Amino acid sequence: MFLDTANTEYIEKALESGIFQGVTTNPTLLLKEGENRERKIEELFSKGVPFLFVQAVGSTFNELYEDAYRIYSLAPEGKKIGVKISLNQVGVGVISKLKKEDPDHVILGTAIYSADQAILGALAQCDYLAPYVNRMSTHGIDPYEAINKTRAFIDSRKLNAQIMGASFKNSQQVVYALTSGAHTVTIPYDIYLQMIDKEIALSAIDVFNQHGEELRGM
Repeated sequence: MFLDTANTEYIEKALESGIFQGVTTNPTLLLKEGENRERKIEELFSKGVPFLFVQAVGSTFNELYEDAYRIYSLAPEGKKIGVKISLNQVGVGVISKLKKEDPDHVILGTAIYSADQAILGALAQCDYLAPYVNRMSTHGIDPYEAINKTRAFIDSRKLNAQIMGASFKNSQQVVYALTSGAHTVTIPYDIYLQMIDKEIALSAIDVFNQHGEELRGM
C-alpha cells in the first residue's frame, strides 16, 4: 500500500503504521505544498520515505523523456525513486525507451481509465498501473471490471506489472479495488483514517481502556 500525498506531516504519521511501502505524488499534490519540486523530494526522503513516485511532465517525447531522467537523478544514495508517466501515445513511447535503456527503471503508468489502456501499459513494461477508480466511476466507467480484466490479462501472460488502484473518495472503493484484483493501492491520508479509525471501534477501545484503568485500581 502507498500513501498519495506530499504532505510531510501526513507522511510521518502514516509511516509509523508500518504498512506503507512508499509515497506517490503528482504535480497537483506538490504544488499544494507550495515548495519547489526538487526541495520537496529531498525533504520527503529525509523523513524516511522508503520509496517515492514522482510524476514526469512534458507534452512532447523529448520533454517527458528528459524530465523522467531528471527525476531519477534526484534519488539520494541508497534511496529508491520511481517515475509516473501518463499512458498516452507519447507516454508509452517514453516508457518503452526507458525500459530498453535500463530495465531497473521503476515506472508507474498513470491516468488509466480503461482495461485496454492498462493492457497497453503492461505490454510497454510498466512496473505498476494506476487505474483512476473514482474518476472512472464519475464518467460512467466500471473501474472494478476494468481492474478484473487487466489482472486476468497480466496473470495469463505472466507479466510483471502490478495494478495500483488510485483516485479514491471513500474506503469502500479501496476494498472493491483490492478484491477486484488490484495488487495494491495508493490512498490519501484521510482515506487511511477512514479505514483504520472506525468510530464504533474507537468507542469500544475507549471502554477497554477505561475498564483497564479500573482494574489497575482494584
